[in-house]
Amino acid sequence: MGATVNSQRFDVAVVGAGIGGLAAAALLARAGRSVILVDRSSRAGGACQSLVHDGWRFEVGATFLSGFGPGGPLATLCRRLGITLSVKECDPVFQVALPRHRLSFWGDPNAWWREVRREFPKDDAVWRALWAELNDLAVQRERILQELPPLPPEGWGARLRVWRVLKSRLFSPLSFKGGAALKRALDTPFRAAMLRHGLGGESQRVLEAALWFLLVRDPDECSTLEAAVALLQTRHGVVDVPGGVSGLVDALVESFHRDGGQLRLETPATRFLQEGGRIVGMKIGGGETIRAGWVVANVPPGDLAGTLLPPSRGWLRRRPTPSGPWHPTLIAQAAVLALPDGAVPSELSGHCLVVPDPRRPAREENLVVVRLSPTWDQGQGEDGPRRFTVGRFVAPRPQDEDASLLPDLLEALDLIVPGVAEGMVSHRALTPAALGEMWGRPGAAVRYAAESPEWLGCRGFPHRLDWPGLLAVGEWTYPGRLICQVVEGAMRVVDRITGTG
Repeated sequence: MGATVNSQRFDVAVVGAGIGGLAAAALLARAGRSVILVDRSSRAGGACQSLVHDGWRFEVGATFLSGFGPGGPLATLCRRLGITLSVKECDPVFQVALPRHRLSFWGDPNAWWREVRREFPKDDAVWRALWAELNDLAVQRERILQELPPLPPEGWGARLRVWRVLKSRLFSPLSFKGGAALKRALDTPFRAAMLRHGLGGESQRVLEAALWFLLVRDPDECSTLEAAVALLQTRHGVVDVPGGVSGLVDALVESFHRDGGQLRLETPATRFLQEGGRIVGMKIGGGETIRAGWVVANVPPGDLAGTLLPPSRGWLRRRPTPSGPWHPTLIAQAAVLALPDGAVPSELSGHCLVVPDPRRPAREENLVVVRLSPTWDQGQGEDGPRRFTVGRFVAPRPQDEDASLLPDLLEALDLIVPGVAEGMVSHRALTPAALGEMWGRPGAAVRYAAESPEWLGCRGFPHRLDWPGLLAVGEWTYPGRLICQVVEGAMRVVDRITGTG
């Protein structure tokens, strides 16, 4: 590690080695900055982890890798770092399975509409009308985004610019139709849009499942614009990589080390240091002090707002840091299991969303997310076992209810893999406590009571906080969101620090 850490000064100190902190640290090191990255866990990756059980590796956590298309966030990250990954395109990107239906989300429009006609022939015209509306909204949004600062806007100048652009769009005779449609879509829950088009109940379950998987929100909570952005994003650059999402984590760690970065695991940050109203470093476990020109936080929001930040500076603060509440409203439960390859139906996608009861909303206990390892992945031969991670996002509950976790998940999985309970060659239940320990997220939280603002379908808090010298990435800015959006936020933070953005 070189000299003693508390005798050095770094250009940047990053707290939290999740995907956002790793991306920021690696990019800053590539830009020639001296960077230290600390994490209280024994492994980098945060919620992008793998678990070895009975000699097999299972992906556990965030596994959906979108944004590898041309100009996408993950493609841009790899290009900037000189990382080459052997990616394989996913098509379909995921499936939604109901007891009587299975609809695959294909990137190929022809394949997609064949599926819709096959599964929901009575809703075919309705699906097309709704999808055309979502496409139009996405096009209008992209046009407006070209005139806006990055969202969410940071600082009053950026917010004023957003207001001016949207106001001119909404009241300009040349673009009134598009601007008014965007405003209406931002103010209208997606449920209302589905009902307005007359979408049938089971068709609604499909879109509910997709939104719950992508955003951890249902159509009553999502605006129509937010739903359009999320659903259409699945059409572009969704891939698998060797080693799963852990392969991406390993590549980032290797890049960081290669460019001179210092990674210290099992090293918790205890509090940030401030001088003259600016964050200038932090205290870490063991009493060491790290001083830095910038601090980047990639930690759970409760830790950031509740323990790491200095006391409030009073009513003269330029922009108060959101205070929460930060208690979890949704947590993750999961199990891993291995099955002989011959017992796995060939039509299963790498991600499958199972809705056991089509009469109930596709969320919480009524939506189980299944991740299936690809046959070509390392350590996976043609006759070897296939590895599943099965999980759901539910409200917090007493620990004594964890006993029913595995039977509940297996019952849902049995809808797409009949006889799974009898055919398993290995399995392990992962309670919220176990997941929380693995991810560095207390209680395996995936959503908090605090609601982040929504800017043209892009939820999140600003990366800049109340304290100069401190920037935030990860869960703070995109709670419960996709890997590609967390990476996009990390690149924005890096560009601000290096003066290129």
